[in-house]
Amino acid sequence: MKVTHVRQKVILSALAGAIMIPGNVITVKAANEKTENTSPLPIAGIESVVTECLETNVKDNIDLYLVPTNEGEYLNRAFSNISDFTYIRSAPDETSEWAGKLYSNSTVTVLEYDGEWTKIRSGNVEGYVPADVLYTGEEAEARAKDYETEEATVLADVLNVRSGQGTENEILTQVTWNQQYQVTGDPVNNWYPVKVGEIDGWVCGEYVDVETTFSYAESKTEEEQRLAEEAERAAREAQLAQQKQNTVEEEVQETAVVQPQGSSGQAVIDFACQFIGNPYVWGGTSLTNGADCSGFVQAVYANFGISLPRTTWDMESVGYPVSYEEALPGDIVLYYGHVGLYMGDGTIVNAMNEADGIGICSATYAPIVTIRRVL
Repeated sequence: MKVTHVRQKVILSALAGAIMIPGNVITVKAANEKTENTSPLPIAGIESVVTECLETNVKDNIDLYLVPTNEGEYLNRAFSNISDFTYIRSAPDETSEWAGKLYSNSTVTVLEYDGEWTKIRSGNVEGYVPADVLYTGEEAEARAKDYETEEATVLADVLNVRSGQGTENEILTQVTWNQQYQVTGDPVNNWYPVKVGEIDGWVCGEYVDVETTFSYAESKTEEEQRLAEEAERAAREAQLAQQKQNTVEEEVQETAVVQPQGSSGQAVIDFACQFIGNPYVWGGTSLTNGADCSGFVQAVYANFGISLPRTTWDMESVGYPVSYEEALPGDIVLYYGHVGLYMGDGTIVNAMNEADGIGICSATYAPIVTIRRVL
C-alpha cells in the first residue's frame, strides 16, 4: 500500500532543564534553582540527561531522537529490514493475534521500544514487531532514499507518452487525467521517465504532478480485500482472453465472407459500414468488440492490406492531402483528436463515442484539419 509521504518536524527541547522521551519522563532542576527536595544525583544540562537516560536503559530512544536530517530531527521514522514480510502482532508476543503484515519495502513510525519488541504504526496498522526487523536511527536515515518512490499524476485530459524528451519524439501511448504512474528516473529538461504498463517512455513535466511516496504495511482486512480483487481480476482477464480468441475467430470468418474484392474507396466504405452499431472502446481496435476512432480507421484499412499509424496525430501525414471539395469515399478525414472515413454526400462513418458507438455523422461537425487519400 502506497501513501504520499509528508515530512514532519519535532524539536527536541530542553526547557528549564527538562527533556521528554516517549515512555520516560526525566526532570532536571536548573542549576540555580533552590529546593528542599534535592535530587540525590546533582544533574544539570543536556549532558546529564543523556547520562541518566543511559542509566535507565533508554539509549536506543536517545539515539533515535538525536539523529539530525536536513529537515530537523529524524525522530521516529524507521524502515523494514526483512526479505519478505513479518507479522505485526497485537501484543509483544509471537503467539498473539496478527493485525497486519510489514513487507520488505515498508516505512513505519516507531511508537515505543519494549525490549526485543518495538511498537509501530504503518499505514492503517498498529502493533508490535521484533526489534531486529527495523532499521532505526542513523541507519534508517542513511537508507531512507532506498525506500522512496516517485509517482506522477496526470493533470491533462490526454497526455502523450513519448520515446524521448521532446514533442518531436514518437508517441508510444497516451494516458489520461488523474492516472498515476511510477517515475523511473531523474527528469531531463522537465521531462520525466515513466512506466505505463510494459511501456517505458517520457512525459512533459508541465502536465504531471510528481510526489515522493513511501510504502506501508497492509492490514489483515486490506490483504483479504486485495486477494479477493486479484482473484476477481484474474477471472476477468481469463474471460476476456477467451472472448478475444472467440472474436479473432469470428472476424476471420466474417472477413472471409464479406470482404469486398478490390481496393476502391467505395469498397472501403462498404466494408466499414458493416460495423455500424458496434461499440466504441477507448484504445480498442476490434471492429466487432469495440474500437476508438483511430483504431476503427486503422482496422478497416488493415483489411485492405494498408497499414496506418495508431494515432490521429500520426495519421495526419499518411498518403497525400486533398481538399474537402475533392474528397471521395474512403478518404481519411482528420479533426483535432478525431478521425473518420468519408462516405460522400458530406458524411463520415466513424467510431464516435461511448454513447453512440460506430455510426454516421456530418463530415463538417467540427473543423477539419486535413483530408488524406491513401488509395
